[in-house]
Amino acid sequence: MGANVSGEGWLDEAAIFDTLAATDAPHRAFLRSAWFADAPVRFAARRGDGSPLAAFALVERRKGPLVLREVGGSYWPFRGVPVAPGIVPEDLAQALAADASYLGHAWRLGPAEAGDPALDTLVAAARLAGWHVLTRPLGTVFVLDLAVLTASGDWPSAKTQRKNRWRKRRLEEEGGALHTEVFTGRDWTAGQRDAMAAIEAASWLGTLADGGDTKFRDPEMRAYWESLCSDPVLAAMLFGSMMWIGEVPAAFTFGVEAGGVRYYIANNYDERFTNFGPGRVLLYEDFARAAEAGVTTISWGLGDAGYKSEMGAQAGPQMVDLLFVRGRIPAAVLRHWWERPA
Repeated sequence: MGANVSGEGWLDEAAIFDTLAATDAPHRAFLRSAWFADAPVRFAARRGDGSPLAAFALVERRKGPLVLREVGGSYWPFRGVPVAPGIVPEDLAQALAADASYLGHAWRLGPAEAGDPALDTLVAAARLAGWHVLTRPLGTVFVLDLAVLTASGDWPSAKTQRKNRWRKRRLEEEGGALHTEVFTGRDWTAGQRDAMAAIEAASWLGTLADGGDTKFRDPEMRAYWESLCSDPVLAAMLFGSMMWIGEVPAAFTFGVEAGGVRYYIANNYDERFTNFGPGRVLLYEDFARAAEAGVTTISWGLGDAGYKSEMGAQAGPQMVDLLFVRGRIPAAVLRHWWERPA
């Protein structure tokens, strides 16, 4: 059971997370209690009247020379603290100062989107409450502006559409008829998760000695994503698709959608089909379905600028890793170590 500054039980605490997530900015609506399944220490920073301002879910991890508490949840699309609407740094700072023991002398939040208003409020409040904020750059998120691209009327280009038709023909010649399955967390089956794990095993990740960062081949990570489906609100936010070539699972996409933004957490494909781009074919189909459903933005994570740019993505928010440190001298000692590029 998690810690709670008000002494309320776990169920009340879970309701606080869910209520704050529902009233936070729409693109942060996935920051519900179930999202933080890995975080045993939880508390709500409150106003004097007891109403919650922000909810913290914390895990304890070692980072270099430090053992520190950090905000939990999935690494992607970002880590965050659900906050009440309209809060000001001064009120949150007072609450954080009163509950400083839960955060300790040093705590971490990252990755996080630089410039997000909720993050800016939290950082300002933490500084007022006595923490120094050290910032490590992680890179730039690639973003696909679906609203603009689809309104242009020439995306994907005629050349790209011809290329995708050619890819589909070659894939069918290679392995059999193509068909695509689309799911949310409400109807996601164990068989589909098995197939996604098989794709990861047959992808470039499967060639890595440590097994790579797999979401479904790794039993612990798979159990985490499965657990989110027990929350019907989160289950509805999860999305995915999978391409089959004949009887072989060939490619998949997976992520969470909130406030008109689709955050892609994983997309991968079987290396045996790499010459004919099953991953690209599936992504273009996925983007078309998303646009039809009213999604305006694709948030595509860091790295792989080449193919993402070719498909229309542009540089979006900067991602940062934040370390909050009490005391000027400890902050000065840690600054050079923390603020180096990742």
